[in-house]
Amino acid sequence: MPIASRRLHIAFVILSCALAACTTPRPTTLAPCVTEKTGQLTIRWGTQDDSLQVVDVYRMNTKGEIFHYSGPVTQNVMDEYLLHVDQSDYCAAAASVNACFLKTQALNTAARKGRFIEYFNPATDVYLRAAWNPDLQTFQSRDMRKEYDQLMNLVTK
Repeated sequence: MPIASRRLHIAFVILSCALAACTTPRPTTLAPCVTEKTGQLTIRWGTQDDSLQVVDVYRMNTKGEIFHYSGPVTQNVMDEYLLHVDQSDYCAAAASVNACFLKTQALNTAARKGRFIEYFNPATDVYLRAAWNPDLQTFQSRDMRKEYDQLMNLVTK
């Protein structure tokens, strides 16, 4: 196969993959693990720099949709749709984050730059937040650091 034909074939394959990724429809139904009490559950995670007053945050809803915002810290964050994960992956992540919060109970380490995970369920009036310094590998933050890495893996899949 000549080099020009090979390049054209590779370009066609890349274009096809990009088109397929962009045209994948967003989910319209809740994940199968979602109950009436967890229908409004939101999981947020990210990094906040208090000295610069900026945040880089991801938000996942019960459909497995992930939204992203990066910019100044504000009360009303206008995030944008980024991608959606398989609903079985959502169910596993939500259960894992819930279990981690039950195990950890409290984690709030002040730092100029901090990482965080939030678990917010308005139906049951539950708001949990764990924050830690990403520069330190403390015993107390090890489970949340692992959860954070697993959530970031959903974004980079």
